[in-house]
Amino acid sequence: MDLTPFMPWIVFAHVAGAFAFAAGHGVSMFVAFRVRAEHDRGRMAALLDLSGTSLAVAGIGMLVLLIAGIVAAFVAGEWGRLWLWASLILYIVIGGLMTPIGSAYFGRLRAGLGQRTRNLKPGDPDPVPVSDEALAALQASNAPNTLLAVGGGG
Repeated sequence: MDLTPFMPWIVFAHVAGAFAFAAGHGVSMFVAFRVRAEHDRGRMAALLDLSGTSLAVAGIGMLVLLIAGIVAAFVAGEWGRLWLWASLILYIVIGGLMTPIGSAYFGRLRAGLGQRTRNLKPGDPDPVPVSDEALAALQASNAPNTLLAVGGGG
């Protein structure tokens, strides 16, 4: 099946996916830094919920970006180009580094607030909120700086 006539739409989807990814990811990065300065537990929880929702948008954008990019590479016959392989490798390496760092950071904050985290099973009890001092220690994590360095450096 020749998809060449649809190439402008494929490229549009690729670029739209990139914008959705950048928008959702940007909100989550803002939250990663903003939550460090927040003292109200309710506001912290709201910020973490906002980050979770924005990461859903980023995830959908990333998926559209990846699929449309792969389809475009097939349609245009670009698989022999070095830049294509470099971008795919960077995509995998940066995502592979940032995902566990960000998930662990946000997961520790959620658990510290007494929120359920993604790794809890349905029958597991809710986490017990930690003291203000322990929460402040979780907030003082260097994870947002690491995320910024990995993502920005990539």
